[in-house]
Amino acid sequence: MEVKGLKRLYFFIIGAFSLVGLWAIYYRLTEGLKMTALTSNVSWGLWVVFYIFFIGLSAGSFLLSTMVYVFNMKQYEKIGKVALLSAFFSLVAGLMFIFIDLGHPERFWHALVYRQPTSILSWEIHFYLIYMLIIVAELWFLLREDISRLVIKAKGFKKFVFKLVSIGYSIPDNSEKLERDRKQTHKWMKILGIIGIPTAIGVHAGTGSLFGVIVAKHMWNSGLTPILFLVSALVSGAALMLLLYALLVPKEKQDNTMLKSLGGLLILFIAVDLLIVAAKYLVGLYNYVPDERQVLLNMMFGERWYIFWVGQIMLGAIIPILLLSIKKGSSTLKALAGLSTILGIFCVRWNLVVPAYLESPMPGLETAFVHDRLLFEYTPNLFEWITSLGLISIVILLFSLALNSLPIMETKEGKEDNGETADGVQAI
Repeated sequence: MEVKGLKRLYFFIIGAFSLVGLWAIYYRLTEGLKMTALTSNVSWGLWVVFYIFFIGLSAGSFLLSTMVYVFNMKQYEKIGKVALLSAFFSLVAGLMFIFIDLGHPERFWHALVYRQPTSILSWEIHFYLIYMLIIVAELWFLLREDISRLVIKAKGFKKFVFKLVSIGYSIPDNSEKLERDRKQTHKWMKILGIIGIPTAIGVHAGTGSLFGVIVAKHMWNSGLTPILFLVSALVSGAALMLLLYALLVPKEKQDNTMLKSLGGLLILFIAVDLLIVAAKYLVGLYNYVPDERQVLLNMMFGERWYIFWVGQIMLGAIIPILLLSIKKGSSTLKALAGLSTILGIFCVRWNLVVPAYLESPMPGLETAFVHDRLLFEYTPNLFEWITSLGLISIVILLFSLALNSLPIMETKEGKEDNGETADGVQAI
């Protein structure tokens, strides 16, 4: 099957799953949380896991982009735009998941109007808004020159869309003005990146703080929790960039030096993440606080031991480190390392959220009242998985359309990185 045929098949499949996602959102909004396997004692489940997973992907991707646009690390320049695009759509995914998890999602705007200065959640929501605006502004500055060229080339509806996105910007008619605009772009990217660094840290460390301040859950109640969230975000962001670059760029056009450097960065982040996890878990096991110790023991040696040992440790750390340590490893191996890490980080997020709910805070409470909605047990049901698959498909579809329509992988001359012309609106 030719490339165009494969692309159409890809968009057809993703589009079909996206329709399922839209149906699931409608069903959830009309039927409520009774469609889930959540109980009165397990109030956060799969959707909250995906929420912190995607927020972490977003923060990690954005912080990697700042290495290019703030710290001028030119070796990562080829992933700068795609890192920002990934940060935006990962944020959208995370917010979609927490939106459908809310008991009254129609009230989401209350937090923006009825502010509580002492509430971490209130600050967090404002961080999300500022963070999203920063990403959009950075993408506009980076792409405005290329999009203005596409306005000239495109016809019909595409021309209208590109003209709308360009917000009236047009390419200067002489090289001197063009160079001035490029310097202005560089200046604004640095300013926005500098503002964005503490904002991105606030976004995900703030999410970790929502967990860290909950005294009733000893598993979460630690100053290390926000740090663990942030470092795990860097791990997932580096892994996502490694995966996307290895998959989207043909092998003959790949920058092997950058891939190797990105792989080394990922190993470093994984090592730091493991150090923090070891410190948190070993202290929790040693201090004999019943709630925390029992949660950790159940997580590591209980019925779902495999989520920790196979998912978090094997997929999230050992396998990627081994794959990236192969000196002459191909880009395929690096892509597998990135994918393995991302799956492992999902298991990290699961272990951060769910196990803390499965231990009764008081001996005998689990048998005092017997009802399906009062259990200290949780396994996501089919509806939750279908909804999750649908939401992820919607975001992948939007990301793919953006990647296929915007000059994300092109140079400012409207050419791809290898020097070949890109006449259409083709990203790669």
